[in-house]
Amino acid sequence: MIRLATPADAEEAVDLLTIVLRDMELPILTQLPEEQLRDMLIEAFHSTKTYRYGFKNALVNELDGKVAGIAFGYSANDEPIIDDVFNTILKSQSVPEHYRLFNEPEVYENEWYLDTLVTSANFRGKGVATRLLQTLPDLANQAGHDKIGLNVDQINHHARSLYVNKGFSKVGELTISNHLYDHMQKSC
Repeated sequence: MIRLATPADAEEAVDLLTIVLRDMELPILTQLPEEQLRDMLIEAFHSTKTYRYGFKNALVNELDGKVAGIAFGYSANDEPIIDDVFNTILKSQSVPEHYRLFNEPEVYENEWYLDTLVTSANFRGKGVATRLLQTLPDLANQAGHDKIGLNVDQINHHARSLYVNKGFSKVGELTISNHLYDHMQKSC
C-alpha cells in the first residue's frame, strides 16, 4: 500500500535512510556517533516544517505492516531551506557548524526532486521502488511541477537501470560528497 508517511514511521524510515547515507559516505557519519545522528534524524523526521527527510516529504510503500520502501522528495523551490530543521537540531546539541549532512546543491530549477528512494532488503525484487516511482508524478504535479529530477551515483548501475527503465534520462552531472552523480529527469 502506498501512503503518505506519518510521524509513527520515523524509526523504520530513518533506518532505511541510513542505508543510503552510508552508501554516500557522508563525512557526518564519521564525525558523530551513529546513535546520536540517528536520534537527530528521528527528531527531524517528526518536524511539521519543510525538511528533506521529514515525514511531510516522505511517501511509504507498506507491505505486511512494515515500511518496505520509502521515497523522500520536494520542490526545487524548497532547496534553500530544506535542511534548516536538521541544522537547528545540530546547533541545539552544540555540534560544530561545519558538520552538515549536505553542503552541495542537488536540484535543478523547476523540478520536483526525488532526494532518496530506498527499499528494505527484506522486500527487494518485489516492485516496491517501482510502485513508489509510479506515484511521484502526482506529487510533482500537486507541487506545480511537470518534471521529476533525481541524482544517481554513477557507480550504482542497478539504480540507474531502474530509472532509465522508468523513463528518466541524464541531463547533467554533479558531485555530492566526493561521488560523481548523474542528474536525471523525467517529464510527468
